Amino acid sequence: MSAADETFDTGLSPDDLDPERPRPILTPWGTLALYRVGTAVWAVQAFCPHLDGPLFEGTLSGGTITCPWHRWRYDLATGERVDALRPAVSEPLVRCDVRVGPEGTVVLARPARAIRPLT
Repeated sequence: MSAADETFDTGLSPDDLDPERPRPILTPWGTLALYRVGTAVWAVQAFCPHLDGPLFEGTLSGGTITCPWHRWRYDLATGERVDALRPAVSEPLVRCDVRVGPEGTVVLARPARAIRPLT
């Protein structure tokens, strides 16, 4: 943590992230999952806001993650739910801005809203 708890250095380089498998990581703000899609790295909450399903165990297709429990789909770039045929009854995923720091590691910015604790 640094800059008055506004950023968190994961200690991981983008190359440490497997594009086929997200990496759950415990941060000061809660558990997030890191996804590498092409050259982009995304950080979103690790558990589905629907019923706390483990999103990081879901199916990744392009920039979309599908919850393994009920097949809810979310866009990693926006956090928005992208199921066209179902009503959007859940809030978007909590996301963090991601950058590569001077040491070449993935640095996360504090999310704009809190990650809901698991129930």
